[in-house]
Amino acid sequence: MEDSLSIPANESVFCKSCYEKVNEADAFCDSCGYPLKGTETEQQNFITHRSVKELDLADYNNQIKKAGTALYWIAGILVFGGVLFYFTNSEDEDKLTLLIVNLVIAMIFVALGGWSQKKPLAAIISGASLYGIMVILNAIDNPLTIVRGIIFKIAVIAALIKGIKSALEAEKVKKELNIE
Repeated sequence: MEDSLSIPANESVFCKSCYEKVNEADAFCDSCGYPLKGTETEQQNFITHRSVKELDLADYNNQIKKAGTALYWIAGILVFGGVLFYFTNSEDEDKLTLLIVNLVIAMIFVALGGWSQKKPLAAIISGASLYGIMVILNAIDNPLTIVRGIIFKIAVIAALIKGIKSALEAEKVKKELNIE
């Protein structure tokens, strides 16, 4: 007995994995690679594997978000430090220059934090490079700055490194899952 609900071969159906339109005659989904003609076990394994990758991607995106937040924290510390230095060092002639430099660099970190939502890898690498250059230049000017705020520096560097690694992994997973 033939099924009265069968779909003609030329009509489109939807992929069970990514819900894109596919032709019933296709063996695999053009979008995600789902085995349309595969056994039930193959199809279930594909969906399970894809679900695991999507969970991994969510974890990577969480680490990327933390790295973006670290860029905002750097900006906040620069503003706070610049304003504090400006008001506590009344006899220093360069206090206004230092305040302006801190504010400009803080704006750069804010921009990098915003950019990290669209292009996380480039933004986080740029932010980590800029932060590293700042730490090195401060250490050349005054070696004691290496020790000052060491816990904050370690936390920021760790967040940025995790963010870079996560951005690289997220790009791999997105390519594997055909996600833009």
